[in-house]
Amino acid sequence: MPFVPLHANALRLGLYIKIEGSWFSHPFPTNSFKIESAKDLETLRGLTKVKLYFDPDRSDPEGIRSDHIKEPDRKDVPSTVEPDKEPSTEYEPLTSHDFSENEVTTEDPIQRKVAQHQAFQVYQEHLQAVGGQFQEVVHEAKQVMQDVITGRPRGLRTAQKIVGELYEILDIADNSRALLNLIGSNETKEEFFLHALNVCSLSLMVGQDLGLSREDAEKLALGALFHDIGELKFPAEQLLRKGLMSASERKIFLSTHPKYGVELAEKLPNFPYEAIDVIRQHHERLNGSGFPTGRKEEQISQFAKIVMVVDEYDELCHHPDPAKSLIPSEALSYLYVKCRHTLWHDAVVSLISQLGVYPPGSLVNLSNQKIGIVTSVNLANRLRPVILVYDESTSPDEPIILNLSEEDEALSIVSAIRPVDLSSKIRECLNPRRIISYFPSGSSTETGIGGRHTLAGST
Repeated sequence: MPFVPLHANALRLGLYIKIEGSWFSHPFPTNSFKIESAKDLETLRGLTKVKLYFDPDRSDPEGIRSDHIKEPDRKDVPSTVEPDKEPSTEYEPLTSHDFSENEVTTEDPIQRKVAQHQAFQVYQEHLQAVGGQFQEVVHEAKQVMQDVITGRPRGLRTAQKIVGELYEILDIADNSRALLNLIGSNETKEEFFLHALNVCSLSLMVGQDLGLSREDAEKLALGALFHDIGELKFPAEQLLRKGLMSASERKIFLSTHPKYGVELAEKLPNFPYEAIDVIRQHHERLNGSGFPTGRKEEQISQFAKIVMVVDEYDELCHHPDPAKSLIPSEALSYLYVKCRHTLWHDAVVSLISQLGVYPPGSLVNLSNQKIGIVTSVNLANRLRPVILVYDESTSPDEPIILNLSEEDEALSIVSAIRPVDLSSKIRECLNPRRIISYFPSGSSTETGIGGRHTLAGST
């Protein structure tokens, strides 16, 4: 049943209402919700310059008394532990002491909304600038691959330039958070190049987090960029069948393309041996179950151990067979729980640290029954990211942005969502690439969103 006009005098607990008006005209997180507290009821009755509607089908029957509905109790909110440097590490929620005196506090929610949108508008310009740099890198990467395949020395020189550019981008925290948004969703027909750059960029981030020097980090990134270069020696038709290969075909493929890649790299003068080791070993596993030679932990280079983690993550999120792709939080959970004997745990933890429990691009259910997409991670509290919320009653010109670190703890992420479980309309509204072009992601610490940041993402 459609929404029905409602007079303020008819407001009561249990009504599912819609506020028609600017998102800035009221203090609530979204424009449509069920009235569940006397405080919300009082606030609604005091609103001006808005129209109210209610949905009879989603409203509680009249007669349910206010004493049947209680205020959210912070004590009722379950604590959640996220895997970090140790599995038991838990982050404390942000408090007012975390913010400067010039920042808007939670005492003025409407002004906080205004401040958030202003910060997003500033960040959009920054995001677009970083996006332009990244697109140039994508274009250069295509030519580099061709040069390496044909044995042209300029391919290595250009690759080293690309790696240096990525290092410069990622050396600024704000840039790295922006870049995470940009590599979240692979474009069709660009999968190979974007996978190479995804793995290269994320490997650089992990390498920096693990304390590698710039020289070593760039050798790591060079190996990551070319880790699958040997695949280009296979016919295009065979590469298109990667997701449909039988177990025997896949074994041959995993054993062969690293060797082809090493052959191509070794033809180029001065190709770093550390990067060649990454190409050779990125499908090996710590317990000896990998390819092509079954090396074990001490026989595998540290750089290859980093790249194998990132490569596995990106493959899980962008599987050649889309039906087998995992959402980012599932992929990280899989690496953390299921791969302790095959992948380097320190690199897995570092990757989680960089991406957050809900990586940018994750579609999520909120406790207020809304759906949103994670646009950036709050470094101080990764369970409380910044989210762009889908609300059918909101104008596209005023997208709802929630920084969960600033909201009441009762408002939280309940679960991640697979894109296929959403309607095409919602998927389109929350498409990462569309959001980037039309409204920015934000970084609460770096861009000053009313209190206090994207590469992996939506599948």
